[in-house]
Amino acid sequence: MNKQIVASLVAASLLPVSAWAEQNTETVVVTASRFEQSDASVLQSATILTRQDIARLQARSLVDVLRTVPSIEIAQSGGRGQIASIFMRGTESDHSLVLIDGMRMASSIKGSVDFNQIPVNSIERIEIIRGARATLYGSSAIGGVIDIITKSNKERANVSATVGSLDHHAVSGAWATKLGDHGHFSGAAGYESNDGYNVHPTTSNQGDQHGFTGRNAQLGYSHRWNPSWSADITGRWYQNEYDYDNFGSLKHGWLESQSLASTLNYRSDVWSATLSAEISQQENFDYSPGSDRKNNKTSDVEQISTSLGLQYQATEDWLLGGGVDYRQDTFNEGSLITNPDDIAINPRDNLGTYLLTQFSPVEALSIEASARSDDNEQYGQHTTWQTSAGLAIAEGYQLVASYGTAFKAPSLTELYGWGGNATLKPEESSNTELALRGVTADVDWSLTGYINNIDNMIDWDNGSNKNRNIGEVTIKGIELIASFDVASLHNQLSLEYKDPQKDNTGEQLARRAKRIAKWDASYQWERLQLGTQWQYQSERLDYSGGEMLGSYSLWTITASYEATDNLTVKGKVDNVFDKDYETAGGYPSAERGYFMTLDYQY
Repeated sequence: MNKQIVASLVAASLLPVSAWAEQNTETVVVTASRFEQSDASVLQSATILTRQDIARLQARSLVDVLRTVPSIEIAQSGGRGQIASIFMRGTESDHSLVLIDGMRMASSIKGSVDFNQIPVNSIERIEIIRGARATLYGSSAIGGVIDIITKSNKERANVSATVGSLDHHAVSGAWATKLGDHGHFSGAAGYESNDGYNVHPTTSNQGDQHGFTGRNAQLGYSHRWNPSWSADITGRWYQNEYDYDNFGSLKHGWLESQSLASTLNYRSDVWSATLSAEISQQENFDYSPGSDRKNNKTSDVEQISTSLGLQYQATEDWLLGGGVDYRQDTFNEGSLITNPDDIAINPRDNLGTYLLTQFSPVEALSIEASARSDDNEQYGQHTTWQTSAGLAIAEGYQLVASYGTAFKAPSLTELYGWGGNATLKPEESSNTELALRGVTADVDWSLTGYINNIDNMIDWDNGSNKNRNIGEVTIKGIELIASFDVASLHNQLSLEYKDPQKDNTGEQLARRAKRIAKWDASYQWERLQLGTQWQYQSERLDYSGGEMLGSYSLWTITASYEATDNLTVKGKVDNVFDKDYETAGGYPSAERGYFMTLDYQY
């Protein structure tokens, strides 16, 4: 079988890889199978964003990056630093699993992830896999997986400073260098402050400003003894302070997170193995001005994770993989849980085992199958499985079909927090996809249809004033993604239509639109680069039984100029036409904003 021809067909049709990647350059993807593989062998719908993409967007936060990604919606309670919910393909905000360097973030205790704690200055690449992936990662991977990769063995050093609207100030630096013949040291640090604005104006909080201050640091060391053996260790620290409105009163939020992760890798011609371990701890505080922060702790959580993954290339056309994951979640203290002594099992352990196979039984046909079993102290055993097949139906065109199951375990706050319900069952889903990908008249495109059925959806019940499994939800959708060049103008366009609704009432799921459109364009002329991003979102229900949020259309403009070989001057205008809009009811988004950045690389 001519593997080179088949790989070329698939690579040509795999649109969701970064539109700015150089043609004919192989992109390595890790998240799709938990091992390195070329983009040509990935059957899932994926978007890969590089450090260069993030720099081109001039993103100030991870939320800024993710809002440009196809099939992702953002609902944020105001501006920088405020709570943001990420909805992928219409699923819940806690149905997208978030990883850092392949390890799960500590979200199973509180549910969704606080994206403000992840600084963009330390990110090397973001891999986003749409669709169910619980068979490899376990709980929460119902809508997709977001893997934020910070590791890199490239030598670089840069310092960046930004000023902008709302008295925004930020400075960051990152560096990476070789140590001897086998070592590599890297680090990143950053500081950001923003005076903010009144994110929830009421008659009783006139004049309030809800600002944000963030600090972060990361250090890493990797060592390669020979082509087969390597290891690395990474330490991360984040500290965020933010203001928010609490029923008309100004309150402060404070978060500190630290983690230490290490990985040991082995590679040979046919075998690959990865052993990883991480310990992370996070503290959250909420307090009023003038009160003692230390006496107002809402949560102190800890997560210990270990994993072992193995991969065997049995033949040129047949790959086998599998592994074991262990995770321990501990809620130490805090008011987020009404009475921590009521927690039935704390710490809570989860042991997961998974198997994966990829093979090509005939020319132009690729098949992937995987299965996983999770054994959790809280809710018992849960089994998921998935299968996908890709067929090159003609030169430059590929048809992909997949079916998979997934689940999301209740968080400790859903079980034991305010309105908690210790009888909650895990949410379960079955996801069916059919995609056609191709290259037509130099346009790379993909058309994907999906149906995601979710049982035992957890939602707030007004009658009992507690969380309940409300029944079934069905999300049907279709997405078109296309990338193409018009002269020197690079374009990526995505269109999505979906119908996310509760089966028993037909009610549209809150804060999720039926129609979404996004356009990302970039033009390069010598040392000058110009860019624009446009997005449209149709009207959405604010919350169950609430009012509708109006549709909106937003424009962003970016420009950068390489003044010297080392110095780049950048400018950005957000919300160019000063659109009044809300992604969460009662929380107006920021007005037009101006930002300027100096970036020095040496």
